[in-house]
Amino acid sequence: MDEHQKVKNRLDPVIPEIAEWPIYKLSQDKESFLSETISKTVDSLLESYDSADKLHSELKSVLYQEKNRLTKEPWKSDTPEERIFWSEIKRQILLSDKIEDDKKKYKTDKKILQSILDFYANEIVANFDIKKYSIARRALPFLFSRLMNASPGNKFRFLFNSKKTIYDKFNISGPIDHIRNLAKKGTVIVVPTHFSNIDSPTIGLVIDIIGLPAMTYGAGINLFTIGILSRWLNDLGAYKLDRRRKNKPYLELLKNYSTVAITRGAHSLFFPGGTRSRSGQIEKKLKLGLLGTALEAQRQNLLSFQEDTAKKIYIVPVVLNYHFVIEAASLIDQHLSYEGKEQFIAERNDFSTSYKLLKLIFKVITANPGMTISFGNPMDVVGNEVNFEGNSINNIGQAVSIKDYFTRNGVMTEDKQRDQVYTSILGDKIVKQFLTANTVLSSHLVSFVAFEMIQKEFKNLDLYQLLRVPVDEIEIDFEEFKVEFNIIKEKIIDLFAEGKLRLHDRIKGDNEDTINHGLKNLGVYHPSMPLVKNTNGNIITQDMKVLYFYHNRLLGYGLEQHFS
Repeated sequence: MDEHQKVKNRLDPVIPEIAEWPIYKLSQDKESFLSETISKTVDSLLESYDSADKLHSELKSVLYQEKNRLTKEPWKSDTPEERIFWSEIKRQILLSDKIEDDKKKYKTDKKILQSILDFYANEIVANFDIKKYSIARRALPFLFSRLMNASPGNKFRFLFNSKKTIYDKFNISGPIDHIRNLAKKGTVIVVPTHFSNIDSPTIGLVIDIIGLPAMTYGAGINLFTIGILSRWLNDLGAYKLDRRRKNKPYLELLKNYSTVAITRGAHSLFFPGGTRSRSGQIEKKLKLGLLGTALEAQRQNLLSFQEDTAKKIYIVPVVLNYHFVIEAASLIDQHLSYEGKEQFIAERNDFSTSYKLLKLIFKVITANPGMTISFGNPMDVVGNEVNFEGNSINNIGQAVSIKDYFTRNGVMTEDKQRDQVYTSILGDKIVKQFLTANTVLSSHLVSFVAFEMIQKEFKNLDLYQLLRVPVDEIEIDFEEFKVEFNIIKEKIIDLFAEGKLRLHDRIKGDNEDTINHGLKNLGVYHPSMPLVKNTNGNIITQDMKVLYFYHNRLLGYGLEQHFS
């Protein structure tokens, strides 16, 4: 089996009939799905609210937080119905305040909790419309293909040009047949890196291209206020997330929503980093909450069925790579502001409106010479690799039973502390797969070499001092650059031979051609070029912060130590 297949055409769906897809069945059985989700959430919450006072206090806290959200952090997604609902909840809590009998108060507050969870669940829940999905799967490849034939600034002519197809610019690679086979045997959870607002439509389209069924995924509730987008998101399997809400009932409901969806076989998509990487570096630390739902869903499956019939859950890491990220300046500003505190003042720039988001998508697709989507090796929920048949293989090459990880003295057990350890191990394994599956692009390589050379030149300065050096004081002799570039390129080729990363075909060519390709594609749409040649043929930067952002893409491989 070729573990690094390249997809040149759209593959046949692993489940031909959309009506047989788990996400559609989940949508059709929405009432039962929500009932199970809410019931599990009530049970888990009442375990921690073991007295009338604790439950009542929690309800008051939820009400306070919701009132603050609606008054101090209002979004366009907030509806008039919400204010009416929370006013009613306030009335009910005030009535409960007056109940002196603890049992009656507890019973009343349980009903209030149930009402809150019902409200949350019906707001969150996704739908899946076969007609809309069928339109989208035809329209998006057409649109992407036409955009890829457009030139930057050419807004309409792309509609009539079709020289290139989507497969000419979507470089999709990895153990594709392996992943497709697993999707027939169990439930697949795709976990991509996250660098740009373009990631969601990109990975959604790629999942369809390789023939996997549509996946359920969480999308910020603010996106559901964006005109055309809002009318399609929810009907294509996206459930709503309101990141302003931090209260325990809401977060517990989200976890159970994901767990129940997975136990019902719905293939899912998580961005385990939680948000876009602000530094430009591949994620080192992951948000473990949703990953933990995969582990719990696997335990539930094993409890509900015999091991040989219980659906197995497979985790598939994916690395998304672009030569440039339009939001790079804004993202690195936010990173430096957070890390440097008083040493750095951020300048904000965002793409939250529909116009800006659509403009971003247009710019990225028309200007980008290629989008690289690298699938990593699938694993089970505790981080073991799985073979083509879906069997778990431990780190010494032995076949293992996933059930054993949930068993103590021959009995399936629930152990939250144990499961937290397993989830942490899974997170570490995903991060390692991100590094291994990462495809090095020419733009990343030239950025890394240039920034390291500048840092060496100004070795007495810390990072924040270095980023303040006037750009007219920075110039890299091109001949010296080629020497250092060749050293790092050879080290990267060695890492590739060891299976520790992947290489874009451009990296394997002539050094000067690779350098020029990286320089050409790095600065597209940035008002100040991260790297460019001056009139002397040497390399200069017009924006050290953005250069630093792209440099960070190759951190984690120990390449820094190899400069001469």
